Amino acid sequence: MTTVLDKHLPLEAAAEIISNLGLNSTQTRRANRTMQRIVYRAWTRRSRAKQAVTFEEFADEVPACHWPLMFEVCGLVLLGRDTDACVLITAARRLQAARECQASDSTH
Repeated sequence: MTTVLDKHLPLEAAAEIISNLGLNSTQTRRANRTMQRIVYRAWTRRSRAKQAVTFEEFADEVPACHWPLMFEVCGLVLLGRDTDACVLITAARRLQAARECQASDSTH
């Protein structure tokens, strides 16, 4: 059975994650499906003002760098590596905060 990945997930990044984690096709499908569910849940929890946006439009607006991150976190969780997944999420949040801070400093 062929595994079809979400169109938003860059193939090169996905291939690297699959290889690094040693995911088999079933685990890859499950990580992909879980990643898609996360985005879908985020779409369903939007404020009333943003409800006119379709799911596809919403998914298209998710930053490209977030797709591989979500896929890797889902893969880690599927492998029972919850601590590694939490470390990755924490590092990504800190990096994002630092970028936002740096961007804010450069505008002043």
